[in-house]
Amino acid sequence: MKRQMKRFFCIVTLCLMLTWAVPAAVQANTIGDLPIEKGQEGSGVVILQQRLIDLGYLHFRATGYFGDMTKTALQDFQKRNGLQRTGSLDTDTYVALFAKSAVRAAAGTAISRVTGPRLLATAKAYGELVSWKEVDPVFAEGTRATVQDLYTGYTYEVIRTGGQHHADVQPAGEEALHVFKKCFGGSFTWEKRPAVVEIAGRKYAASVFGYPNGDASAGYSSLEGSICIYFHESTSDIGGIADAEHTTNVYLASAQAGAIK
Repeated sequence: MKRQMKRFFCIVTLCLMLTWAVPAAVQANTIGDLPIEKGQEGSGVVILQQRLIDLGYLHFRATGYFGDMTKTALQDFQKRNGLQRTGSLDTDTYVALFAKSAVRAAAGTAISRVTGPRLLATAKAYGELVSWKEVDPVFAEGTRATVQDLYTGYTYEVIRTGGQHHADVQPAGEEALHVFKKCFGGSFTWEKRPAVVEIAGRKYAASVFGYPNGDASAGYSSLEGSICIYFHESTSDIGGIADAEHTTNVYLASAQAGAIK
């Protein structure tokens, strides 16, 4: 009987050890090869960003691109958890990040959010609520479009440079870049604004993100990277994630805010 009990406890102990060891291995397979560093993109970056959001270090949606904001958030996590502030997701940081004992961000560390002018009068124009599947072939890469900010009426031209489930664009020249930034208070911000995008004479309800992603330039302006424009039923390119703020803006730009589902 004693021998059986001893054997039982040995088995239980082994099972517990395996249980503690497995989650990290499973997560590592999910997140991909380490280290993950600035400039990388993919589903692994989405998982990293979402965990930083959960712990209070990152205050904006997961984009799947490892930029300056993600690096700073990761450095803050490393500092509060007694790790070297490398700003990259190495093995030690990964283990600490997904541990139950991970130290959350300190209260009151949220980033102040700069926003552009708000609506002061009736919008000058509204767009049609048209699904991305219909907009995509019309707004092909290299196509020029006119964007009108719903709140200010400011207009600027953009050229599509990519994007799969939404449009990635660049301002068509320095003046367009200047007006774009003017809509967002004079600088790049993490604000999303409702807009009307005119393509080949037809106006579509849309939402524009005020912070560029990536660092490659198509040469249409001095902007490094591209700007995201969401239309009805657009999602992120990585993970196919819908964005509630963009959805609200698209409905606002179509004058159908009350119909948001």
